[in-house]
Amino acid sequence: MQLTEEDLKPGDHIYVRRKGILYSHHGIYAGERYVIHFKGVEKEKIDPVVKKTDLDHFLQGGKLRRRDYKKRLAHSETLKIAKGELSNRGYSLGLNNCEHFVSYCATGKRKSKQIRRTIGGIIGGAVVVIGAIIQKKTIKKQAG
Repeated sequence: MQLTEEDLKPGDHIYVRRKGILYSHHGIYAGERYVIHFKGVEKEKIDPVVKKTDLDHFLQGGKLRRRDYKKRLAHSETLKIAKGELSNRGYSLGLNNCEHFVSYCATGKRKSKQIRRTIGGIIGGAVVVIGAIIQKKTIKKQAG
């Protein structure tokens, strides 16, 4: 079932996938077709600031999605926190990106599933490479 604006309530954590499934952009639905999110020049990467923009601009033609939580702050509290963050800067891809900001507004904790998955992938890849190097050295020692 397609999520529509009518399915949203102010304080919802919404997101849209960008560049296929490469990454997602997150915001807090503020009601009346507005979203509070980190926004910067050139695809949110240059000088991001927490802003309120219209839903269409946030989605940029992408599919609207909502993240539901088992445990979260009240929607009214989430929206209050998001509004209090308007004009704030301090964006950091690894420590304070759009998903960190939105999860903080919704739960009080800065978390990013995207960053955790990326770090997990990097660590997993490093383990494989290190294992291959150790195996190669072991085989050389046994042959020598």
